[in-house]
Amino acid sequence: MSATKQLFYKITQTRSTIGMPPITRKNIEALGLKKRNQIVYQSVSPSTAHRLARVKELVKVELVNENKTVQQLSAERKFQPGFNLVKGEMFAKKYE
Repeated sequence: MSATKQLFYKITQTRSTIGMPPITRKNIEALGLKKRNQIVYQSVSPSTAHRLARVKELVKVELVNENKTVQQLSAERKFQPGFNLVKGEMFAKKYE
């Protein structure tokens, strides 16, 4: 017996709802989105797919295997302290 993995939609709001009809605003709100560039994870289901079809022009959708918490998303966005030493062809050239 094989266990099926739960899939999730990673939904990013790319456009604002200003000037949109009320039904579009309600669908964005039902998906859990409030502002541009906000990311939410929703489980794959027919009702979620229908909502996404109604607002497809305002969002970017990716299919992922795992759901990330708000804390994990904020940790990914944080600046990493320190610096990285970049070496490459551009820096290896000698001027004569």
